[in-house]
Amino acid sequence: MHSPPSNRESFADEGQKLKACEENLRRYHQLALAGRWVGATMHEVNNRLAALTNLIFLSRNLAEPSSPSIDYLDEADSQLRGLGEITSRSLSFIRLDGEAKEIDLVELATSALRLHDQQISKNRINLQTRSVETALVAVKKGEIFQVLTNLLLNAIDALPHSGNLFVRVALRRNVATITIADNGIGIPEHMRPTLFESFKSNKVEGNGLGLWIVKEIVQGHGGTIQYRSSCDSGRSGTIFRISLPVGSPRHWQSQTPNM
Repeated sequence: MHSPPSNRESFADEGQKLKACEENLRRYHQLALAGRWVGATMHEVNNRLAALTNLIFLSRNLAEPSSPSIDYLDEADSQLRGLGEITSRSLSFIRLDGEAKEIDLVELATSALRLHDQQISKNRINLQTRSVETALVAVKKGEIFQVLTNLLLNAIDALPHSGNLFVRVALRRNVATITIADNGIGIPEHMRPTLFESFKSNKVEGNGLGLWIVKEIVQGHGGTIQYRSSCDSGRSGTIFRISLPVGSPRHWQSQTPNM
């Protein structure tokens, strides 16, 4: 018959539980603070962009119609409007979409790629797309768009000059899949066990929230996210695959994501 645990062992167990609770509480406060900070920052940026857009409009009216400055003002206005779309999407993501609606994942992936078109062209990235004609899924559009832009940005950052980027949207029975692959540097092995945890990042400027948010959104839609990565010379790269159920949102809560 085993002897009962000593008081010292009981205190040690309770101490470990308390430490784990404190760590979870600390991470929760960090996430809450990060969300408030991002929201406040985006609002301020949006206000400044609106002011700059108005100033450009006034400057265009004062300039001579044939003046070369008109072209520069038009380009500045275009860039500001593009930046305004990014901040608006960020704010809509922070507010969270109210309800799911049927959208075409192919069109959404195309829009996400268009957002990074300038960077893709600048780095001469070889972009390859292969998708079905349409892939209709009931999702929260802003959230899934955020997932795609995060994964695309990570892939672009990992790619060398003239690297390869592959994007595919497919339908398999009752599941829609989005694949984003690159032949970049790969994910370091020591990062993989905690890849989807908050505040874990391999980037100097990163805050470690990107992939954590991606996983939370995908699982919130009853989907899964999987990846493969290699840092081996000559065959390095990373593949992310998102799977989303094709069906009514009411079934989301009954589905348990498998990883």
